[in-house]
Amino acid sequence: MIDTIRQAITRVGPDQKSEYAATGEVPVTEALLYPGAQYWLVWGTQDGVAPVGQDSAPVQKPFFPGPGGTRFIVVRFAPNMAAGSGAGTPSEEEFAEMRRDAEDKFPGLFDAHATDPAKGAFHATDTVDYAFVVEGELTLELDNGITEQLVPGSCVVQRGTRHAWHNSSDQSALVVFVMVGARRVAG
Repeated sequence: MIDTIRQAITRVGPDQKSEYAATGEVPVTEALLYPGAQYWLVWGTQDGVAPVGQDSAPVQKPFFPGPGGTRFIVVRFAPNMAAGSGAGTPSEEEFAEMRRDAEDKFPGLFDAHATDPAKGAFHATDTVDYAFVVEGELTLELDNGITEQLVPGSCVVQRGTRHAWHNSSDQSALVVFVMVGARRVAG
């Protein structure tokens, strides 16, 4: 089981030669919104056209990028967890604390996932998401209860549709996501 995520971030140095800007472990973050879930925010780029050839800091907030922006994250889904479901419907006070905690750590995540406490697992974002299941099993649920069981090696291209992630197994699931900010257009 992978329990540490490491990064190797490169840049072009002052002598115009490639070098490492950062290497080492990516810190893990947890949120009250998803008990037991772990998030590693690896990297992100600014909205629009991302620059290369210059040193820049990662953009990790807001959680979901705007048009042209990117986010690279790794998520461990806890066993027996439906994203955003929690243990029953939270009280008003618990809901407010979940919102504060999520907005502090992952601005925008709470609003996308918990606008309806009874159906907080379903969400849609203005992003194209590339997901790769590394460990465990997840179920991806779409509207009308349509599901797909995802096992290690499964790839998902999520294109702004309403969906929910569920881990109904007794093992955690590790998924790598790259999110690219997009503009929603009427179909």
